[in-house]
Amino acid sequence: MTREEFEKNRRRFGDDIDAWPAPLRGPALAFMALDGDAGADGALDRLVRQAALVEGDDRALARKVLARIDRGATRPSLVPRFLVAPAGIAACAAALLVTATIAGYQVARLQDQSQDSELLALAAGARLPEDGGPPIAGEGDAL
Repeated sequence: MTREEFEKNRRRFGDDIDAWPAPLRGPALAFMALDGDAGADGALDRLVRQAALVEGDDRALARKVLARIDRGATRPSLVPRFLVAPAGIAACAAALLVTATIAGYQVARLQDQSQDSELLALAAGARLPEDGGPPIAGEGDAL
């Protein structure tokens, strides 16, 4: 409600806002409370009293609120909450570290097998080729 509307309604219906028609009473009281007039405290008090007198079913309101809470809690998410929690992130990082370590050991073991067999062949008396390939067994050598 604007000041012009308020003044027009005050001239039309009088200074007592409680006597105004119901559709105009609420906006007028709100205007007085927000406008900072001398009667703002009284207007705010009237608004609070008027809101307290509104009839309503508190149990129905509580049921609606609880139903909305339950509906929001049962909504499935794409990512489980455990993975988003700090403990879940730490567990995922630890699992990734263990997996990377095991994979590293496996790759290193496979690489070391060819070197071990070359060293064993050299120790058994095989000669090295000039092109840097694997050791060549001699005529009497058995690998």
